Amino acid sequence: MVSFLRRLFAPPHFKNESDRHTGYLLHVILLGLILVPVPYVGYVVLFAPEAAARALTQGAVGEVLNISLLFLLHRGYVRTAAFLQVITFWLFFTFSAITGDGVQGESYLLGYPLVIVIAGILLGGRAALGATILSLLAGLLMVYAETQGFINATINRSAIFSWITSLAIFPMGAILQYLSSRTVKTALERAKLSEEKYKLISEVSSDYTFESVVDDQGSAKVFWVAGAFEKMTGYKLEEYL
Repeated sequence: MVSFLRRLFAPPHFKNESDRHTGYLLHVILLGLILVPVPYVGYVVLFAPEAAARALTQGAVGEVLNISLLFLLHRGYVRTAAFLQVITFWLFFTFSAITGDGVQGESYLLGYPLVIVIAGILLGGRAALGATILSLLAGLLMVYAETQGFINATINRSAIFSWITSLAIFPMGAILQYLSSRTVKTALERAKLSEEKYKLISEVSSDYTFESVVDDQGSAKVFWVAGAFEKMTGYKLEEYL
């Protein structure tokens, strides 16, 4: 059991650079989402027992979903796990907002921006934009539902004012995520291009390049060779050493 948990909570490693990058980010996010609700549920149970049933239900559902997605991630389904994480997280906050204070509650004002940020980090700028539009439309429907009496907000504040505030905040979150994801994507493309150029030069070079390290005793040790070493010497590096 201990070894299983250790493997489950260890960062996954994939050969593909994109999967490795996204997988690591999702792994950290899921671990955070598993740990963060614990103090909240504990506080509600101890100091606000009237809301304990709702908090325990939310916490249990969230923990089951996040642990399941963590397991799915470690099975190699990186994009699927990332997409499901964004969708389930958005549905979770939507349900919490509808059954709570609508656009005036924390689930809408704080939960949706968190979903937008995560969507941008894991899936890119288009996903962040989609989450933004979907969140604003859901908020507009909540405003209508509150005016019709379907949502009974306990906060004494105009619902339309809260939605207009989100109209300014949510798109900015999407823009910031677009910029950050574009920066990461550009960096990965440059690294990949540089690696391909290096491999091409090594394959066609008529010379060879080597790297050695001199230890404290003054002895040199060759540990890396590239280029036409094998063609020129007839030996692989391991055989030569």
